[in-house]
Amino acid sequence: MSNVKSQISKVVIAITVLAIGLSLAGPVGAQDEVRLSLSKVWGFSMGGQVQGLMHLSVSGPQDITSVRFELDSEEIATVTQPPFALQFSTDKYPRGRHRLSATVQTSGGRTLQSNTISVEFVSAEEGWQVAQRIMIPLLVIVIVVILVSTVGQFLLSGHGTQRLEPGVPRHYGLAGGAICPKCERPFARHVFSPNLLVGKLERCPYCGKWSVVPQASREALAAAEAAEAEASKPTVPEASPEEKLRRQLEESQYQ
Repeated sequence: MSNVKSQISKVVIAITVLAIGLSLAGPVGAQDEVRLSLSKVWGFSMGGQVQGLMHLSVSGPQDITSVRFELDSEEIATVTQPPFALQFSTDKYPRGRHRLSATVQTSGGRTLQSNTISVEFVSAEEGWQVAQRIMIPLLVIVIVVILVSTVGQFLLSGHGTQRLEPGVPRHYGLAGGAICPKCERPFARHVFSPNLLVGKLERCPYCGKWSVVPQASREALAAAEAAEAEASKPTVPEASPEEKLRRQLEESQYQ
């Protein structure tokens, strides 16, 4: 019975040691994996079609000594210094479908093969045509959205201007407030107004002018409200020289 327990203990210890060794070593074959990546430096890259200056790079074992970059199994160049990357122009090779790969040599004498990337080399004209077919419909959609938002804002706000008294408290809503660059009065921006990156396209409800206005801070809005209220206070006109002289004569009669 003691012999059986001893044998079981040895098996358990062996399994534990093996499991620890595997966990330290990582997944089987992971250290031998070579990953080839392709990215665009400049030019065109969309839907598996590329044109222009491209960048090839590999990732893999720590002991890589050289990388042979290949196009259709033919050598493009061999790189023997880190970071083991290569830039090449697609215009130097025939147009059409091609296979990119890499063969890696390590200091331990191993030869490793990377994954294969299948791409189609196209001309600059073809790349521009593909980009146009995608960009033009998107541009049309953006223009339509801007027009619909602008017309909707114009109809909702009315053709005239508001007569909100200066200093009246305002509620700026979800889109925040803005300050009109023309009349310098604060107003609430519309949620569905076209956003042109630097600000929303808005029609000032007071002066009726259109402007691209960014969201103003609470401090700036409060300052604009205060300036608006101050400007609305009635001012007493300064007396003319004749009026001043008349007042002096009247006052002198009582002295």
